[in-house]
Amino acid sequence: MAKEYILLKEKSDSGIIALNKSVFESIVEISKDEVEGLSKIPHTRFSRPVSIKIVNNKLHISVDVNLKYGASVGVVSKNLQTKIYDNILQMTGLKPSDISINVISFSI
Repeated sequence: MAKEYILLKEKSDSGIIALNKSVFESIVEISKDEVEGLSKIPHTRFSRPVSIKIVNNKLHISVDVNLKYGASVGVVSKNLQTKIYDNILQMTGLKPSDISINVISFSI
């Protein structure tokens, strides 16, 4: 079963260090703003463009994106994967297990 947090350090005398999955959602949203060729997908009550799952203390990320017309799917997807990976590694010191980019639409 997926957890709501990921442990960075096991329990010690001073406690545990863990990050909630909302931290990773915020980092992904920041990363999306830094990549050219993407359009915003609004958050709704029933759907979210970023899905974070933590299974066996491993981070799995799935991101739905809307590409601007004329943008290369391969280039934008690779740039976004790299940006998300680098930002999570830099901000938390954690390496994501996998990052899936799902192109759901194009905007003109």
